[in-house]
Amino acid sequence: MNIEFTGAYAQNENFGINFQAKVDGQFISCVVTTEALQDINPSARMDEAEQQYLDNQSQLEAIAEEKIQSGQVQNGKIYISQSDVV
Repeated sequence: MNIEFTGAYAQNENFGINFQAKVDGQFISCVVTTEALQDINPSARMDEAEQQYLDNQSQLEAIAEEKIQSGQVQNGKIYISQSDVV
C-alpha cells in the first residue's frame, strides 16, 4: 500500500480540518474533528483550526496512515476524532 499526503487541506463545515491522502492512486479525505485538533495539543486549544493542524500535521498524518492501513476508509474518507489523539 502506497500512502502519500498531498499537503492539501481546508477547514470543514464543522470547524475541523480535512486533509488529503493519495492511497494507491486514489484520493482519500482525512476528516479531523475540532475536538481532536484541540486535544492533540491542549496548550494551544484556543488557536485557530488551521494553526492547530499545521502545528500537529505530522502526528495527524501518522494517525491517518495507521487508520488507512488498518482498513478504516469509509466511502473515500477516514475520520480522526478526539479518541484517536488522547
